Amino acid sequence: MANNNNDIKDTNNTEGGFGKAIEFCKKNVRYIAVAGLFVVLVIVLTKGIGGRNAATTTEQPPAADGTEMVVQDTESVVEEAFMQDAYPEVNELITKYYKAYAKGNTKKLSKLAKPLTDMEKSYISVFSQYVEGYQNISCYTKSGMEQGSYIVSVYLETKFKDVETVAPGLETFYVRTDLETGKLYIDSLYGQFNAKMKENDVDEEVAEFLSAFNKQSDVVALETEVWQKYESALAVDENLKKMVDTTVPDAMTVWAHDQVAAAKKAEEEKVAAEEAAKKAQEEEAAKKAEEEKRQAELAAAVTVYAIDNVNVRSQPSEEAEVLGKLEIGMQTTRLEEKDGWSRVDYTNGTQGYVKSEYLSTEQPAAPAETPAEDTPSENAGGRKYYTEGEVITLSDTVNVRKSMSEDSEKVATAFAGEQVTVILSYAEGWTKVTYGDKTGFIKTEVLR
Repeated sequence: MANNNNDIKDTNNTEGGFGKAIEFCKKNVRYIAVAGLFVVLVIVLTKGIGGRNAATTTEQPPAADGTEMVVQDTESVVEEAFMQDAYPEVNELITKYYKAYAKGNTKKLSKLAKPLTDMEKSYISVFSQYVEGYQNISCYTKSGMEQGSYIVSVYLETKFKDVETVAPGLETFYVRTDLETGKLYIDSLYGQFNAKMKENDVDEEVAEFLSAFNKQSDVVALETEVWQKYESALAVDENLKKMVDTTVPDAMTVWAHDQVAAAKKAEEEKVAAEEAAKKAQEEEAAKKAEEEKRQAELAAAVTVYAIDNVNVRSQPSEEAEVLGKLEIGMQTTRLEEKDGWSRVDYTNGTQGYVKSEYLSTEQPAAPAETPAEDTPSENAGGRKYYTEGEVITLSDTVNVRKSMSEDSEKVATAFAGEQVTVILSYAEGWTKVTYGDKTGFIKTEVLR
């Protein structure tokens, strides 16, 4: 399998799928970074072809004859000879991996290669649609850093759908032993996908170990040999060349667009969720503050009575809108007193302001009732207001209504001789009463 897009060609300077995809990625760098797709198509999209060895290498591909390749030995890796197909359990793991990869079976792959991210699974699902299978797999193995681990350079040939010629390729895996099960698995942290996507952090010592591995002479020789086979295959089959240069890159470009769109949507949803949570917190805080204020006001509230006929205004100003009136003796609740004004709970939860000098905590004496002979016959004995708790025996049958309006819904009909209990008389000419288990309003003038 191939490992680095630089190992096939400089795609940034190539027209077609790769170049367009990279340009798209640059324009959408903000969202690509969110999705972990930065310079996404620098990966070798035609997975399983080409001639370089590991995703950690950064050199340009060698010349066809290998003369320009610089070999650098390192003290951190002992020059150990390749062991070809020497470990049956390694070959079995790699064979299963490629079989599942060709089918796009990410569930199976997740058991063979760990960790396998959602993005890599998405990539595999798209790429595998163009692959018929992998064949002639051969494992070139060296020891890894720890006991039970291996560096495996895998030679294979990719058979694309509807393409006759296979594409030789080389890919390197870091294979480890699962300490719990004792089984081998591919550590995907050091695969080519994570090397470019950087979705997960890697152990720098292991990364340096693999980088040093790539510079060993036999590794370079194997890379060069496979590279030459790959170039020869492309030279003899135009369908293969079109597949790896155009068809697959274009498909991966669409995939990259989809990933960016998903990243944008995820970011927008995240921002919206954060804003909604913030708004909810602010509303909850405001509601709590308002409730605390209300409770404090109620704790400090006092019952007061009007000692004269007085206006209730919308603001503490004699120029403010008049909301209504309090008549002598009418009861209300004072919530706050400041600068000569009292903020009162006027009616039905409406608050207003009254000059404090017209209010008293002492209930004033009720004015003498107008003698019956001085009162219109239709309202004989009627009064302008009644005090809270006063029980009245009705002389006439009257309607009890839901609000202070003759057009309001009728709550009940109270008959002559029955009693109602006064809650509060209003300047609008209505008195709120209780009648049995019902509460409503009766015109003050008909109470007698």
